[in-house]
Amino acid sequence: MSDPEEVLQLRACRTEVEGIKKELDDARTQQAELEAKINGLLAKQREARKKRREAVLAADAAGVPRLRISKEVGMQRSNVYKLFEGDTADES
Repeated sequence: MSDPEEVLQLRACRTEVEGIKKELDDARTQQAELEAKINGLLAKQREARKKRREAVLAADAAGVPRLRISKEVGMQRSNVYKLFEGDTADES
């Protein structure tokens, strides 16, 4: 005896919902992995900026012209001057 059309419809709906749920779970897993990667990269960026700041201050202390420091480090001069003033919030 074959199942009625309504039962087949119910099975089809269940399969569709379960498929979407699996896709959502996969997407959430990928999202969590990306967020972890982003957080790791942000931590690396903070460390790199800290090293850059120390290098800029050391170069300034050694008498390297500030314009050259700006060019070598790849920062806008205004941001380099802010760094010298102790304001690292606008550092890029």
